Amino acid sequence: MWSIIAVATIVASGLAVGYFLFALGSASASSLEKNIEIRKGDSFSQIALRLKDAGLVKSEGAFKIYSILSGSAHLFKPGMYGLNAASSTSEIVNELIDGSGTEVEILIPEGLSLRDIDYKLSSQGILPRGVLESFDINKIKNDYEFLSFDGATDGKNQLEGYLFPDTYRFFKNSEPETVVRKFLDNFKEKIWPLVKDKKAVAAKTGLTAKELLIVASIIEREVPDVPASSDRFVIAGILYKRLRLGMPLQVDATVSYAKCSGLLLSCDKPIISKKDLSLQSPYNTYLYNGLPPTPIASPGVDAVKAALVPKNSDFMYYLSDPKTQKTIFAKTLDEHNQNRVKYLNI
Repeated sequence: MWSIIAVATIVASGLAVGYFLFALGSASASSLEKNIEIRKGDSFSQIALRLKDAGLVKSEGAFKIYSILSGSAHLFKPGMYGLNAASSTSEIVNELIDGSGTEVEILIPEGLSLRDIDYKLSSQGILPRGVLESFDINKIKNDYEFLSFDGATDGKNQLEGYLFPDTYRFFKNSEPETVVRKFLDNFKEKIWPLVKDKKAVAAKTGLTAKELLIVASIIEREVPDVPASSDRFVIAGILYKRLRLGMPLQVDATVSYAKCSGLLLSCDKPIISKKDLSLQSPYNTYLYNGLPPTPIASPGVDAVKAALVPKNSDFMYYLSDPKTQKTIFAKTLDEHNQNRVKYLNI
């Protein structure tokens, strides 16, 4: 009798061990990568259940037992992880301990375009290349008034100008919507209060909120943000004066945007030539009157404030000295052409 019980116990134990080892194997033969977020404050049981629901482990119980026996149960680090469904439980545990999903700090300076920001995020493994610039805002548009204000994001480059420049922390392999919302929440807090009053903006500038953002993006790209400098306000005044007179804006930064297809960070020749001035593009403000169809970059608060409070002056032209970054103003075209020869050698 006792021998039968002993044999049965051994068999049952063997089966249990066998099942346990089986349950620790990969949950799928597919090498498909799945994103899963481990949030700060998640319990051990919540993490186990999330992995099971995602099809990343065969058994919630086996995962918990292995984690406890290996001393890993309370070592998992918060983050967004891209986990392979063909990985074993031990491999998944090791990834969660290593913290490959920890946050990445990234600086998005003023004056970067949508494609520039897309490039920076992809270089840090936050999003795949091209995901940000192709993001469809329709599913979140109703959550942000400014995305539908005055037809703000109709057509292409829907997020251009709305990704507020700042220092951010993102998880690697983040969900695109999570990243976009973080940018837009910041824009909503920092920029939108300045421009949401349609009547006030129109009274000050004669523009819509979207048009003002376009002007601010031009100022951001054209004029270095020198502390205590009023140059941006003067240039805002020049741009508005040209618009009122029906003159082409003749802004080099818009031509560079067209020439480099909106990707200035890796553009081989961002400096424009005389040949570039005949480039067929709605962003070529030498050929086409009025504003370009979208912002050309993400402006900061100072550039938006300059666009809101243009300063009247006798000047009609300006350029930036590439050596000193100083803005050189001119009242006449002849004077401006002399400055182009003197400072730009053209």
